[in-house]
Amino acid sequence: MPVPRAQLKVFSPLDAFPPSERERWRSYVQDERGLTRREVAAVETGASVNRLVTGRSRLGPDAAIVRRAGQRTLICPLQLELRAAVALASFRRVVPPRAFDAFVPAGASLGRLERLASSGRAPHVLDEPFAVPLHWFVAFAPRERRFTDPPEGAGARLVYLTTVVQAQDRLERALEVVEATVEDGEEVLGALSDVAAWLDAFEPSSLLELDYGGVAGTVPREVLRDDRTCEELWTAIDALEAGDLLGAAAAYGVARARWNDHRARQHAS
Repeated sequence: MPVPRAQLKVFSPLDAFPPSERERWRSYVQDERGLTRREVAAVETGASVNRLVTGRSRLGPDAAIVRRAGQRTLICPLQLELRAAVALASFRRVVPPRAFDAFVPAGASLGRLERLASSGRAPHVLDEPFAVPLHWFVAFAPRERRFTDPPEGAGARLVYLTTVVQAQDRLERALEVVEATVEDGEEVLGALSDVAAWLDAFEPSSLLELDYGGVAGTVPREVLRDDRTCEELWTAIDALEAGDLLGAAAAYGVARARWNDHRARQHAS
């Protein structure tokens, strides 16, 4: 059974890609080869299983989600191998070397992923299993929330959508507020800084989407509809900035409590 994942996705305009990639993506768009949300989920699950069995991904470099905003065409490449490399590097940082070697045996596939992880390339998609990280919400405003519940049975969906430049401004403000008001806030500052640094790799007019993805399916529909995590976190940040530490703690506590069970499943896995 696939692990439910939330995703943070960047959709870049065609002109933001290097010339060789730009022409490839232009042809991709003209051939109407962009994947739907369901196709992406199936491809990602299939590629994960295939990688476990064979050490290889089924996809080449051309798989992507295509969306249009006005006259602009925007591309979010799936970059499955690059995302696997980033996940591998993250896993290496949090487990002892012996445990890492037991889970990830040495081989050509490992070497390729390690070289890719150290290339400095930023994937267009960040994945998080079982829960939406709280610091992701800080890149968005509550008004950018979009909840849909289609009647055809596809399942309820919750997303936030903004531009990269707006997200960068919000993260910068949150960093300044937390640094000025929170003692021992290194963990929060590190998490916010990581997202800000990732966004620096993309063109400012790109779109940034937070998609609850498979995580939405683990939450009762009514609970998902009433989820206001982004609003609660900004209430906490505003309270911190105003010197209301008790109000900030209360708002943050509500948001954190909502995701406690999800994070417990994440760490248990």
